[in-house]
Amino acid sequence: MSGGGRKQFVKIGGKPIFAYTLEIFENSNAVDHIVMVVPRDSVNFAREEIVEELGFKKVHDVVYGGETRQQSVYNGLKALKNKTGWVLVHDAVRPLVSETLIKRVLDAAHKGGAAITAVPARDTVKQVESGEIVGTLDRRLLWLAQTPQCFRYDIIMDAHKKAAGEGFKATDDASLVEKYGSKVAVAVGSYSNLKITSPEDIPIFEYFLRQENRMKLAQAGRKKSREKSSRSSGSSRPSRSSRRRRRPRRR
Repeated sequence: MSGGGRKQFVKIGGKPIFAYTLEIFENSNAVDHIVMVVPRDSVNFAREEIVEELGFKKVHDVVYGGETRQQSVYNGLKALKNKTGWVLVHDAVRPLVSETLIKRVLDAAHKGGAAITAVPARDTVKQVESGEIVGTLDRRLLWLAQTPQCFRYDIIMDAHKKAAGEGFKATDDASLVEKYGSKVAVAVGSYSNLKITSPEDIPIFEYFLRQENRMKLAQAGRKKSREKSSRSSGSSRPSRSSRRRRRPRRR
């Protein structure tokens, strides 16, 4: 991200990107509690400027991460409450995740203990070495992994412990679970579940925010109109007893 700032704390519309992401899980009926994992020097900032100032009630802990994503997730897992049954791991910079995706990946994980969200590759994928194409992969078999990724707690914790002991490194949690013998289901994700990684992604996020705000305003307007119409129809129509009969006119 330009400017050297940490992308999860970049402010858009007066709020850090991280806050938009947290709101989805804060409001989800499927989520009981949240652990935030942030850089070591950002723990106080995250607690004071995000959790406390914005009133997130489900965040029960803010912990510092490690040198890699894998180490950061491991730290987060160790900070979870006792008797946690299921874990959702999500990127702070995917602020367009939805309640639908959360429930979809949970449903998929319940069948075998692990699942990810992913979308089919749209473009032709080339295998390149030293600046030259060495192969064209069949995109019908290729899916792009997203988050949230969902695991039964014992499965993901066991995989992280083994990986830490063996020095095995992976770019996502599903890879660890696959490595140690568990099957991982795939729930269909969303192409709008954007991961903000560069300045070019911010206008796209802002566009989706505007669209979402328009939808909320439209829904609120329709609800208000229905309520107004209901009150009007219930009070303006005269009762039968108040109606006056007209006598027939003599000719």
